[in-house]
Amino acid sequence: MREEDLLRFVWAADPQISPDGAKVAFTKVWIDAEADEYRTCLMLADAAGGEPRPLTCGPRDSQPRWSPDGRTLAFVRGAADPKAAAQIHLLPMAGGEAVKLTALAKGAASPAWSPAGTRLAFLSETNPALDGEEAEKKKPKNEPARVVTRPEFRLDNEGFCDFAHRPQVWVIEAAGGEARQLTCGGFAAEAPAWSRDGRRVLFLSDRRREPWNEAERAEVYAVDPGLAEPTDGAALAVAAGDGQMLTAFTQAEDGRLVATGFRPTEPPRSYDQPQLYLFEAAGRPGRVVAPDCDFEFGAVYIVADAHPPRAAGAMPLALLPGGREVLTVLGKHGAARLARVGLADGRVAELTGDGLEVQAGSVSADGRRVALVLGSPARPGVLCLHDVERAERRELWDPNAALLAETPLGEVEEIWYPSFDGRRIQAWIVKPPDFDPGRRYPLVLQIHGGPHVAYGAGFFHEFRGLAAAGYVVLYPNPRGSTTYGQEFGDVIQYRYPGDDARDLMAGVDELIRRGYVDPGRLGVTGGSGGGLLTNWLLTRTDRFAAAVTQRCVADWASMYYSSDFALFRPTWFRKPPYEDPEEYRERSPVSFAARITTPLMIIHSETDWRTPIGQGETMFRALKQQGKAAVMVRFPGEGHELTRSGTPSRRVQNQRHIRAWFDKWLLGKPAPEYDG
Repeated sequence: MREEDLLRFVWAADPQISPDGAKVAFTKVWIDAEADEYRTCLMLADAAGGEPRPLTCGPRDSQPRWSPDGRTLAFVRGAADPKAAAQIHLLPMAGGEAVKLTALAKGAASPAWSPAGTRLAFLSETNPALDGEEAEKKKPKNEPARVVTRPEFRLDNEGFCDFAHRPQVWVIEAAGGEARQLTCGGFAAEAPAWSRDGRRVLFLSDRRREPWNEAERAEVYAVDPGLAEPTDGAALAVAAGDGQMLTAFTQAEDGRLVATGFRPTEPPRSYDQPQLYLFEAAGRPGRVVAPDCDFEFGAVYIVADAHPPRAAGAMPLALLPGGREVLTVLGKHGAARLARVGLADGRVAELTGDGLEVQAGSVSADGRRVALVLGSPARPGVLCLHDVERAERRELWDPNAALLAETPLGEVEEIWYPSFDGRRIQAWIVKPPDFDPGRRYPLVLQIHGGPHVAYGAGFFHEFRGLAAAGYVVLYPNPRGSTTYGQEFGDVIQYRYPGDDARDLMAGVDELIRRGYVDPGRLGVTGGSGGGLLTNWLLTRTDRFAAAVTQRCVADWASMYYSSDFALFRPTWFRKPPYEDPEEYRERSPVSFAARITTPLMIIHSETDWRTPIGQGETMFRALKQQGKAAVMVRFPGEGHELTRSGTPSRRVQNQRHIRAWFDKWLLGKPAPEYDG
């Protein structure tokens, strides 16, 4: 497995099962190496098996959605120019060309069919009052100055927030005609869906006036699709009243809502574990469905660099026949598992087990079949069909079977080990393809970011490349990671970094005790929060012979003032830095840069707004000032998501720099480009 093999990967994304469960439409994602871009098109797989066939040619088609009768597929088509607005199209499944349905200035997305199949609700950022022809004529030659009144005014990978063009709910007849706007104002809408009776359009919305000063919150609202004109107060809350932060929802036949999310506490916590809620009536607080299950429900995120970089899709969430159970995803011990949960007794039955990761999915109209993309440490993502009643699963398409068949891969071993205080830590070891337990290998410790995410049942191309180059790779889930319960995730509040770093070193010691790791050739790397912990470890130990810190945090005070989000207090720090600068200094690696002796490569993207590039520059200059071994690799035009969805060629370059740095210091290979 080489760095450039990334360009050969193909992904199945956003699987949408037909109403009768007989077919699965999905988005195929691949890399056009010559154009250095990702491409997407729609594919169709038969539940009975056989090679999927293309429905569209792309290059920017996504979000397939079946009409209730299964005769038409709505989808979103992007123009040849990626900066042009994408529009909703309709594709007749009996044959024929796709027909363009919307033509809005800011495009359209997230199509949702009405129960009768006569209308579609969707989202658009179009603002009719500002996007007319006259407004275009008055557009200045050069972009004017921005007036900023909010502390959160830009988003990494998205750009500056346009508060005059928030995503709003629209509706249009499937037969065509003018689209009508249903919501307006300063609050964004997402995830539109029709009520079972077709009388309302439901959607999620965060309606906090000052979200940077309040606990996270998003609730389900409803709007009348017959509105002639949108008004700011037209939407009514139907799953609200108790301050939940909801992430997804579905409606039962009797009108009850089932949703995933969490309820922020007072005092606030660093991590609130997502739960499953049942809303019996509009405006009444939701009831936790499985209160005794200390694992997370819903949007479980397992960290990996081989997820679909575009058009990934949502997790499955649906009621089973009879409305007494719900299908959802359970995050447990590094795996994202399909599960069925009893609404009355909260009983949880896992339908997929260890070593598998549900990446996205959808459920047939009768709740009997589920289309899934399932990943594992051995395969990036396979399109599958799961029969709920028979408890059977059939693979429909493995897009990377040929690539992996010709590429030797080493074993991935799951382990549990005790940390310094006896707490059990789960981790995975990637071994070289020709692994010999009698040899002693260089080790690379990989640290995930977040910090409230998890490693686990995901495929890592970067780890495989390092293993193929002769390294043993260790990737643990230290305290603070998700999928291990509320207490395990929240225990690092106001102590990050801290004991989590000791968990990581206990994992290194565990592998050294096994006898096949050379303690004199240890490397460490991580991104985002993992970059923070990489920096932190170097100030606490000199055991590492080389390190690579990626999109890191070095100085918490400057991070507080420059990051694109402002939720540091009171969840991560007790007070702002101007009131208690010492707490920020004590948890900032650069405060202890004089202790660092390990050669360090700093990799950062120049338009990273999550951990701005000044964080990487801080570490670089602090080490250069002391005449220590350090080099900085800067990626122009990239954001915080470089390693997961950045420009393909730059993702390859990123991995090459990481391996070359470790080769230099752990294997003794020359790398003159880093010698200064």
